[in-house]
Amino acid sequence: MRVFQLATLFLVSTTPTAFSFVPQSARTLTDVSLSAKNNKLSQYDPFHLDHHETTLLEPNMKIGDSAETKALALGALAMIGTPASASAATAFTATAIPGALAAYGHYASLLGMLACVMIERLTIKPNMSEREEDFLAAADIAFGFWGLLITYTGYLRATAYEKGFDFYSHEPLFWLKICFLGIFGASSFFNTTIIVKRSIAKRNGEFEPMSEALAQRMIKICNAELFAIGIIPLTATFMARGVLYSDSIPWQAEAGLSAAVFVGLSYKYLNEAFTFED
Repeated sequence: MRVFQLATLFLVSTTPTAFSFVPQSARTLTDVSLSAKNNKLSQYDPFHLDHHETTLLEPNMKIGDSAETKALALGALAMIGTPASASAATAFTATAIPGALAAYGHYASLLGMLACVMIERLTIKPNMSEREEDFLAAADIAFGFWGLLITYTGYLRATAYEKGFDFYSHEPLFWLKICFLGIFGASSFFNTTIIVKRSIAKRNGEFEPMSEALAQRMIKICNAELFAIGIIPLTATFMARGVLYSDSIPWQAEAGLSAAVFVGLSYKYLNEAFTFED
């Protein structure tokens, strides 16, 4: 035990002496290294915890001397020099609300037309009562209203909002959708004409129960309209994403074909409605 105490005293007494024999150059390097580390640690202060100043500016610093202020000034000058970039974020606001309302009206019209066709499909049957005939006529009037609204909002979206007519006019699927709409609208002329004729006959006291053949024909028209309502939005979805986009085909030819389909089928269904016989 006494030997251990003597050894401990010897080590303690010789430690300062041992450090005194370290070469001066090595001690200098050690001091420099420790000083550099301390400087780095003192400089790494992202939250400025070591700053004792309570103001945002250092003593004797003028406004505009900081790097952040200079960067903001340069950014402001760049935005002033390029007004297009400065207003890019708000350039769409002039048409954002009208465009959104047009889109909402377009989608609401589609749902309204779907509801009206479903009502007609479930109401039409042979030997309908006068009350059912009136209900059918009201549904067809609502169908016409929604049809006008979807046409108007579709025109606005194709010409004033969305991607613009220059894009849609060179999109073959746009004109295919117009063809489908033409078929849809032309086929609806048959049911509308029959309903109008029967309403006029009822007012004149010439009401006759609907025959089986006429009811079946009108139901088939409703089924075709329901199918069209399902396929037209699918075509519009591909169209909006530029599928099959091509500017090599003159859009006037595609528009003329769509108009010819609508006019031809309109004549066919109107003529069938006026000349239909049981």
